[in-house]
Amino acid sequence: MDADQQARTQAQALFAHNLELISAGRISEWVELFDPDGVLEFPYPLPGIAPRFTGHQELYEHMKDFPKQFDVRFSGLTFHETTDPDLVIAEFVGDGRGIVTGRPFHQVYISVVRFRAGKIVHFRDFWNPLATIRAGLTIGHAWRGLVDLLRPAARRRPKGPGPGRG
Repeated sequence: MDADQQARTQAQALFAHNLELISAGRISEWVELFDPDGVLEFPYPLPGIAPRFTGHQELYEHMKDFPKQFDVRFSGLTFHETTDPDLVIAEFVGDGRGIVTGRPFHQVYISVVRFRAGKIVHFRDFWNPLATIRAGLTIGHAWRGLVDLLRPAARRRPKGPGPGRG
């Protein structure tokens, strides 16, 4: 096996291991798959959720409660070959349930992940926020999300004297 194929095989194995750790709720171990400055990015985040997390602490804080919110198993992992052996493009499915709601969870994912020296340096995860909302959203979550959506608008209001500002 040449060096490129060896790097590609290692990156794909690490990606598969990432799914195993998330499914098992082993978030601390999952975070260690990342470079200390690694990035997790969600191009289509849920309302009120940051689209990007950088570094072990932010990654852990974002994902630590995932096992309390969802019971998920991943299947159908397919890798798409790239010319860069350190770049993984993967499609897979997550099935399970929302822990709090008991509702079924079905999510189709596409992930674009860059590895360097056996660590994840950038993980861009594409998934449908509506599937997550359907399975895991409670009234409390909805209320907090609405408050988070409205809060930035309130901060943009001009302050001080002026029309409509007493």
